[in-house]
Amino acid sequence: MEKRMENRKKVIGYVSEKNPFTDRKAWSGTIFKIREGIENAGYEVKWICSYPGSVRKFLYRCAAKLRYKHLKVNYSQAYSRLCARCINEDDYKGCDYLFVPCISGILPYLPKDIPTIFYTDTTHRLMVGYYWKKSLSPQAIGHGEECERAGILRATLNLRSSRWAADSVVNDYGYDPKKTYVIEFGANIDDADLVPNTRKYTAGEPVTILFSGVEWKRKGGDIAVETVRLLNEQGIRARLVIAGIRELPRQYEGLPYIDYVGFLNKNDPGQYRRYVQLWQEVHLFLLPTQAECSAIVYCEASAYGVPIFTYDTGGTGDYVIDGVNGYKLPPAATAADFAACIKRNLNTASLQTLHEGGRRLYKEKLSWPAWSRRFREIMEENGMG
Repeated sequence: MEKRMENRKKVIGYVSEKNPFTDRKAWSGTIFKIREGIENAGYEVKWICSYPGSVRKFLYRCAAKLRYKHLKVNYSQAYSRLCARCINEDDYKGCDYLFVPCISGILPYLPKDIPTIFYTDTTHRLMVGYYWKKSLSPQAIGHGEECERAGILRATLNLRSSRWAADSVVNDYGYDPKKTYVIEFGANIDDADLVPNTRKYTAGEPVTILFSGVEWKRKGGDIAVETVRLLNEQGIRARLVIAGIRELPRQYEGLPYIDYVGFLNKNDPGQYRRYVQLWQEVHLFLLPTQAECSAIVYCEASAYGVPIFTYDTGGTGDYVIDGVNGYKLPPAATAADFAACIKRNLNTASLQTLHEGGRRLYKEKLSWPAWSRRFREIMEENGMG
């Protein structure tokens, strides 16, 4: 009997509004993949639903915005308490630990006798003025900071997807650095479909460049188009494949060097297959993103061995390493700078080095199997194995 008890898998209660066993869309598929990662690390996962219902969430969002201009509902203490109250207390039974992705506000309202792991890609302090460009009232910022601080300090362990975010946990919120860890995301594509891109580039032939992102402005769509225009102007035949965007800006319709694929829903089998196919058809990945926490698409590019060209911003440094799997340009870099950087690396030796570096980086830390290994190490290090 004692031996059976010793071999029992520890149970982690996964506190989330979305079902991590069935919802492949939430947080760009990361909610689902994290659950898989925890299970592959050797734990049993139990979903603890914290969703208060669409009507109640809508009402709380409206109330929060009326009281605090532009306040994000995830940083509302009132909404966090509501989510916690919606959890059936019996759901906690049998849980050795609790795991909370994304939302810090709910942590102070969870049972205090169960160790809690909080995992996300940023902090409230980092988001203000970075992703959130709208003018936030001092009251909204103060309330959000209070909510974030309470959640961070309540967690037994704070895990972040980049050093950029982990440093903020320690420096901005005073959390214990020994209990703060970096554990990078993986690629949100099925392992069977992560077959390395073997397409070779030959000097003088057209170069195919992929741009993929839902938010055109933030992801730097205009800069991507201008970069490819300049390459063509300089005698390099380049084509830009644009995916992810629901509607291409009108001024770019009909340009001969643009191939507009549009938004691809990974939950649709046909569109998912098309997305996977794109990674086999391109030579380079260009993402001049203006703000980024930890883009999953960097993991996907590395999995296929497709060289990445992007900005050095946010948590990008943990996903793109200069000369290894791509290049990060300074935030002030222009389309001309991106064109020059791509042009310098359009040779067999450079592209092969970046291809191999991306594949190596993917295996070492940008895959979900690597995530599982790292998660297990962190848990065992803290006596939670």
